[in-house]
Amino acid sequence: MAEPPSTIGRYEILREIGRGAMGVVYEARDPALDRTVALKVIQPSTEGGEAARVFEERFLAEARIAAALQHPGIVVVHDVGRDPATGALFIALELLRGQTLADLGARGPLDWRGVLQIVTQVAHALHHAHGHGVVHRDIKPANVVVLPSGEVKVMDFGIARLETARHRLTTAGEFIGTPLYTAPEQAKTEEVDGRADVFSLASVAYTLLTGRAAFFAPTIPGIVHRVVYEEPDPPSRHVRDLPADVERVLARALAKDPAHRYATAQALAEDAEDVLGGRPPRHLTSEDLMVVEEPDSPLAALIDPLTQAPAPSPSAPPAAGATRSILPVGRPGHRARRAFVLAGAVVGFALLGLLLWAPWRSSAPSPASTRATPAAPAGSAVGPLARPLPADPGRLRIDFDHPLRSGQLRVFVDDELALEERIRGQQRKKALVFKVHEGTFRDELDVPPGLHEVRVEVRWDDNVKDERIIGNFRSGATRRLEASLGRIRRDLKLEWK
Repeated sequence: MAEPPSTIGRYEILREIGRGAMGVVYEARDPALDRTVALKVIQPSTEGGEAARVFEERFLAEARIAAALQHPGIVVVHDVGRDPATGALFIALELLRGQTLADLGARGPLDWRGVLQIVTQVAHALHHAHGHGVVHRDIKPANVVVLPSGEVKVMDFGIARLETARHRLTTAGEFIGTPLYTAPEQAKTEEVDGRADVFSLASVAYTLLTGRAAFFAPTIPGIVHRVVYEEPDPPSRHVRDLPADVERVLARALAKDPAHRYATAQALAEDAEDVLGGRPPRHLTSEDLMVVEEPDSPLAALIDPLTQAPAPSPSAPPAAGATRSILPVGRPGHRARRAFVLAGAVVGFALLGLLLWAPWRSSAPSPASTRATPAAPAGSAVGPLARPLPADPGRLRIDFDHPLRSGQLRVFVDDELALEERIRGQQRKKALVFKVHEGTFRDELDVPPGLHEVRVEVRWDDNVKDERIIGNFRSGATRRLEASLGRIRRDLKLEWK
């Protein structure tokens, strides 16, 4: 191994501590501030050309993005620059003295309580990043460090992207991330948001909990296939006496469809905290609380295989010899069918002398309203708008301006349909031979207090546009969301006012 340089920029190199895709990492001393730092260095490319330029842009993007994130759970960026002698780019980071999750996991499975404590801290850090428009895109055991104090730090936002950026630093179709922990939509090189990080964190948690990767395969194509198409074994198959709620939380976070995952990393953190505190996870829906029994069990004969059986109480362990297989949240169009079949199962249980909890109730929208209110068991939740609202809920005001003759507007809160309306525009004037339309739509919705993701979807002709935005709602207060569809490019823009 070549000897490290003596200095880079103003930093005195002490020793090499790591190598990665972004370059070499040294332990170095900053004489100006008399402190020790981790110095990540990228040498000038010998190839030159466009590839070298893009690689350098990625490195500088890592520095700019990470420096903008100020959170106890995210590594601190001290400095960035270029060495005048060699032309090498460098970024000076907080030097962390601890162990990565890769180091800890190499010793064997961790206790579920320790895993949930790690999940909670990392999820809070990711939620901070997502709130600033930054998606990490490469959450893996090697990028999370546990300090001797028990604090957890997330490293390496080098392949993150700002969601508001107008350009991408990756070429079309290029895969970025670690395949073993990547989200399905990222593996398919589709657009991603913070829910991809939620999936990756849950995949890391599965590995720490069971001692095996959720989607392991001998080849990278095999890993990608499993990530996109196959469900992992239930963790309870590998971990004795695992609480059912731990498995339910991981199942929600590992849903293949982003719409069926936790809408925010904050929601994942809160459910992990609830399980640690012995409380039912507040964000799990009635469908998350259902399990499928083994095919040869007596219960399976009573229930359609496409449906789910009622879950045991959160504290109840699985029956001896039974294996829980948690299904992802079902598509909204299947809920009525599942509720119907489940009602039949309830009758069967009653005949067998088993006592079941509250009957299903259904709430249909009035003829004057198209707001969706999904059917739900009494006392359960199928989304934020299906839960009983407090005496003074928050208010979401929608102000939407558009140039359409006609179309459809749909608003989702935490991926639950909250509003669906036909929209029309009035012809105002003629520009040459083109008819110009202008339309506005105004409405208000009750929203439970707290942090929620709002998704606005607009459909017209054969076109669909949708955008997401996160907002915090206070009890009794109104937040106004200004949405607009561009006249020329038809870009959908969302902004809090």
